[in-house]
Amino acid sequence: MAKPVTEARRPGPGAHPAPQRRTATILLSDLSNSSGIAETLEAEEYSELIDLLRAIYRRTVEAYGGRAGEAAGDEMLAAFGFPAPREDDSRRAVDAALEFRDAVRALREQPRWRLIAPSVHSGIHSGQILFASRDYPIDWFELRGRTTILAARLCQRCGPDQILVSETTLGPKRYLFDTGPSRRIELKGFSQPIAALAIFGRSPVHSRYAASRRSGLTPFVARESELQALSLTLDRVREGACRFVELRGPAGEGKTRLAEEFLRQAAEQGCIVHRGECDATGEPLQPFLQMARSIFRLGPLLPGDEAAERVEDGLREIDPGQMGHLPTWLRLLSLESGDAAPDSAAALRALVARLARRHPFVLLLDDWHAADDASRAMLAALRDVPSLFILMTARPESAGEVGMRDREILRLPPFDDSEIAQLLARLLPTPDPFLVREICESSGGNPLFIEEICHAVASGESAHGPRGATSWLEVLVQSRLSRLTEAQADLVRVASVIGNTIPAWLFQTISGCDSGDPVVAGLAEQDFIFPGEREGTLRFKHGLTREIVYRSIGLYERQALHLSIAHTLQAHMAQLAEDEPVEALAYHFAGGGDAAATALYAELAGDKAMAVSALDRAQAHYRAALTALDRLPAEAGAAERWDRIAQSFGLAGVFDPSRDQLPIFERALERARARRDRTAAARAQYWLAYIYYGLGEPVIAIRYCERALAALRDAPDDPLAVQVRATLGQAKAAAGDYEAALILLEEAIEVKRRHRTGARPPIGFAYSLSCKAFALGDMGRFAEADACFREALASIGGLRHEVAVSVLNQHAVVSLWEGRFEQALRLADEGMRAAERARSQYSVAMSRSICAFARWEIDCDPDAVSTLVETTAWLEAKRRGQFTSLNYGWLAEMMIGLGRCREGCRYAARALRRARKNDRLGEAMALRAMARAASAHRWPRAPAHYLNRALRSARARGSPHELEAIERCRAQLGV
Repeated sequence: MAKPVTEARRPGPGAHPAPQRRTATILLSDLSNSSGIAETLEAEEYSELIDLLRAIYRRTVEAYGGRAGEAAGDEMLAAFGFPAPREDDSRRAVDAALEFRDAVRALREQPRWRLIAPSVHSGIHSGQILFASRDYPIDWFELRGRTTILAARLCQRCGPDQILVSETTLGPKRYLFDTGPSRRIELKGFSQPIAALAIFGRSPVHSRYAASRRSGLTPFVARESELQALSLTLDRVREGACRFVELRGPAGEGKTRLAEEFLRQAAEQGCIVHRGECDATGEPLQPFLQMARSIFRLGPLLPGDEAAERVEDGLREIDPGQMGHLPTWLRLLSLESGDAAPDSAAALRALVARLARRHPFVLLLDDWHAADDASRAMLAALRDVPSLFILMTARPESAGEVGMRDREILRLPPFDDSEIAQLLARLLPTPDPFLVREICESSGGNPLFIEEICHAVASGESAHGPRGATSWLEVLVQSRLSRLTEAQADLVRVASVIGNTIPAWLFQTISGCDSGDPVVAGLAEQDFIFPGEREGTLRFKHGLTREIVYRSIGLYERQALHLSIAHTLQAHMAQLAEDEPVEALAYHFAGGGDAAATALYAELAGDKAMAVSALDRAQAHYRAALTALDRLPAEAGAAERWDRIAQSFGLAGVFDPSRDQLPIFERALERARARRDRTAAARAQYWLAYIYYGLGEPVIAIRYCERALAALRDAPDDPLAVQVRATLGQAKAAAGDYEAALILLEEAIEVKRRHRTGARPPIGFAYSLSCKAFALGDMGRFAEADACFREALASIGGLRHEVAVSVLNQHAVVSLWEGRFEQALRLADEGMRAAERARSQYSVAMSRSICAFARWEIDCDPDAVSTLVETTAWLEAKRRGQFTSLNYGWLAEMMIGLGRCREGCRYAARALRRARKNDRLGEAMALRAMARAASAHRWPRAPAHYLNRALRSARARGSPHELEAIERCRAQLGV
């Protein structure tokens, strides 16, 4: 079973164990000012100090479940997560660092070390490591990899007594500690800064929910049916019933958030509400002792004698008959020494029953799966107490608990797509439909995973990129994986290499285990792999889980599995005489390190995606093919093949240019110049010009076009030269140089019209016509513009082609200039639907922007403002500048019209900055808005100043509709 994994893992006879991938939390500590101390002390004294620190370090680390390892010089290295990762490894590491720091501080009180005042500093990070045993005693080992290096770099950035931990390491456990604000730190050897937290000490907050309240709760969405079920149960408790309800679901499913929302409503209805949290490292009876401390109002810093008085007063106030249980409570709460109270269950039952007679009593026992045996026995004592509601949250592994068969279990399902969209609307300012789809696929509907993906996206990462999961989440998944049997864990690893959706036949062939085997069924119970929605498939519940498991597999094991899968797919399809699954083969050959096969199948997969207009997929496949070709030795025809695939890559991105496309063509230009190929260089410069034009950089685009034409001066009638001149015309139109633009566009249109064959849609012809129409519209020649727009759409057969998005959006903007707002709304709405089909994120954003301004002009729709703010923010985040001065001008006008002058002026300033890049479309509008603001607020500069600047901008564009708008504004302001 799972032979490629298990065989690769086991070394041969007499061999040293091969390094293994592990997920661990690394703590690296160092003596501060070690050079100065070494200079002060004799060599023997310094050696004794280091030995003493190492002894304290080892003792402290081991007390928190870590393992001290080999380190050089003054450094001390420890790993948490051996032999298997635990969910609280990061917490243990920080606790150990704090205790070690305090222990070293205490040395300063000893006469021998007082003069040098030793101090230490520490760095902590979690992630993948390579664990290598050495020829030392068993407690010595070596850790290799990025995680250890990053912990060392964090340690190096610390001052004396400081502790730095990467933010991704702590995750939700941040609340347990007193930390500084998150700050991004540049670390030597790392291309991206690392978000890190300074740890000052332990936090007084002891529950996740209390911490969430301090930092801001995640919006409560969905779960209406579950909340209603809890409310109905509470109604029965009000009538005197006793109910135990367990909210059951995997980690991150939102159990605590739902429970706290219910507790909030119960408290508003007059119920007595208390909470207890279970913790595998906590004291016995922890949840009930937390409840008791809350009832008796015992703070963490309260002196013992005062706390004892409060318990006594509290019992007397609740019911004098409770005083007989005072000694029991004092011993339970560690306020009085003595043996464990034998009647503690009776004391608890009596107290809760008495309070429940006053008002319905609701007790939350959070993370019940981590409860100790004493707490479980204590819970049984509360059975049948009238008007008592015990609400527990637990993970699926607590199922089958003895003695709790009478509890009601409320299972929390993952969020469906509509619920995910609700949450994203609250967590992200601009969740475009493509991002929503990606998050639905990656998260499996788990709210915690969704939040983490949103954090990653907000930081500029992909929703399902290689670092889509943070370190603490990786530890959480790996700790669950470590609880599986070795056979089950191997199956999960095999499945992770196959993919998120797993054909059952392929799984059986590779692993040797039938999908109906009880071992596989057990993986569903452990929340890893489930039967797929399609017959004959399995699937991972969470895409992030699959990514984390995949990364835990060693490189050589993983490559062997990928190649085995690829060859199995080839043989299977040959046997069935079916087309090869080129996408899967490209993926698996890439994972297996076979560059030649990767290049072949990735190009075929790109061609296949292009044929069905899956342009984003096509770009990804062509990029993979180019990367694979770069790994192959040079051979005859390699340069031409590289250029051909790069050309296909450019065509796949023609409707959605982005900055990450630029390096491909910069490299293409470099390669062409190296072999003195003027045509290839011109083609690369054309694509660079086109992309910069699409990004809203017309000046740079014009420069590249002119260089390309210079390279093609000996072949002016070459189709590439015609296309370059068309792009030059488009760039000049975007820069507002309409006279020059129209000459170039007319020339390109006529050439394309003469050479139309009808064999395929004339994309370049249609787009050139649309750009000509846009320029004519801004020049006030609306009838001519309409005719060009109609011809452009007719030439491509209507709205189904991707280029229709650009035609519709440009036509919608011209309709706005003409004052035909209903038509603009209709056109932009059609454009948005076409953009979604084409998966063009830029076009979706622009369509939504145009729709928003049209709605504003029609009826001052307040939602239009927020929509336009969101889409503009998205365009800014993606650095997509083409025509964004329109957005800025629209927002300046809307904000100042609403009296939000400060915001309006900020957007006006952005429009003026865009004008400096020759994107002048929103400049005059922004200046008119500023004139209105100057008039309303009596600015030092009169409205005429701004109107005169607007006049110069409109004349530079040759835009009659702008001139008319300026004159209307003059009349309204009396200027």
